[in-house]
Amino acid sequence: MKGKHRYKDLISTLLLLIITLSSCSLKGQINPNPSAVIDNFIQTEMASERFPGVSTVIVKNGEIVWIESYGYADIENNTQVEDTTIFLLASLSKVFTGTAIMQLKENGTVNFDNDVNDILSWDADIPGFTTDSVTIRQLMTHTASINDGAALDSYYGYPDPTISLADCMQRYFASSGIDYDAEDNFLTKKPGSFYQYSNAGSALVGYLSEVASGMAFDQLCKRQIFEPLEMSNTAWFMADLDSNHVARPYQYQSGSYMPYNHYGFADYPNGQLRSNVKDLANFMIAYLNGGMFGDKKLLSSTSISEMWSSEIPSLEPTQGLSWYQEEFSLSEGGSTMLWGHNGGEDGVSTEMYMDPDNEIGICVLTNGEGDAFSIIEELYNQALTLSTTTSNLNLESNALTIHPNPASGYFSIKGLTNNYDIQILNSMGQIVQNINSAEDVTVDITDLSSGLFFISVKNKTNSKVWLQLILKE
Repeated sequence: MKGKHRYKDLISTLLLLIITLSSCSLKGQINPNPSAVIDNFIQTEMASERFPGVSTVIVKNGEIVWIESYGYADIENNTQVEDTTIFLLASLSKVFTGTAIMQLKENGTVNFDNDVNDILSWDADIPGFTTDSVTIRQLMTHTASINDGAALDSYYGYPDPTISLADCMQRYFASSGIDYDAEDNFLTKKPGSFYQYSNAGSALVGYLSEVASGMAFDQLCKRQIFEPLEMSNTAWFMADLDSNHVARPYQYQSGSYMPYNHYGFADYPNGQLRSNVKDLANFMIAYLNGGMFGDKKLLSSTSISEMWSSEIPSLEPTQGLSWYQEEFSLSEGGSTMLWGHNGGEDGVSTEMYMDPDNEIGICVLTNGEGDAFSIIEELYNQALTLSTTTSNLNLESNALTIHPNPASGYFSIKGLTNNYDIQILNSMGQIVQNINSAEDVTVDITDLSSGLFFISVKNKTNSKVWLQLILKE
């Protein structure tokens, strides 16, 4: 289920919206461009696709312009999804595996067009084509004639695999391996002549990185990718994470959400990475910034261009190196192609795509088995409209206060330094009062009934800050 394919009420919309709009107090980071319309769209998709929890982020021009999370990371323990909640990425992990080996190509450690047997201590040959080379480029484009055999199902462990990557790869690919099956593990095609998506082949890319670098693959990624990009909540193994911060995967059965135990698999470079949207925002920013994250270099811009190029146009024109292109419909008509990857596993559906022309990256992580593409497509269309002029806001959310809160009859907003448009929204996202302010303002709310309300403070650049108000009887 780690392959490139898609899967075609937990709580009420009201409760979901309260969780969403309360996020600034829960997650510690304000959404720079909140939208009740987008929130409602996502919540509707959550109900339709049976997602217990969703976490989303958009980056544009090198900064986060949207970040919002919804629903539950752990239903049984009433744990809500936060922007820091860690999700299993499934096949989205493959772009990190591709990044790691591209770094080795850059420093001359590997050659993508040489026979992988030059690196391995045992031979990985395609039965019937043993004189034909299998190359890293073929592995990264799913043209190496490697099939996902039944043996892959035996490599799972809980929460982490008990078989090493080295043992797993030898067992599967070497003719002397205990899981070697010439008919089940391989295609009857000449390497490089046929496209078939392969998890096993992607795992071999990770193992080749391990052998060529002389460093365990997970540690290689930590040193060369996660640490430079400040991805402190990203790791290949559960043992390296606080399980309390990891979303539990769920399946939906007969009207109920049933949890899976946390799991892993020995062929882990193809889908076992876990991360959160804040860390993935840094990864997207680096790719969109020509491989640079601040003063840290992830990859050269030349390498990124190579990865984001059609590698096998006659076989699969959308396939690059580890990345592929997906068609996105535009709200104003027409469509565009974005580079990215999705992921699907038991209790997981993930999406991440990038638009280098507009410097936009979007990511959606879920702990359910539905299709999240509609959400990421909606967020991309939203991203095209978002401004990155937050430096002109002249308004810091932590400088604004509501007093009293809870309120009764009147409340004041302290910390305003200019003219702002202020809206009061009810818990359904409906505007119930409009206010124009000049510096600090006192608001009459005697006509409002008791309940939970949200205050939108917007300046002339349309940058917003959300505040939460509780109106008591």
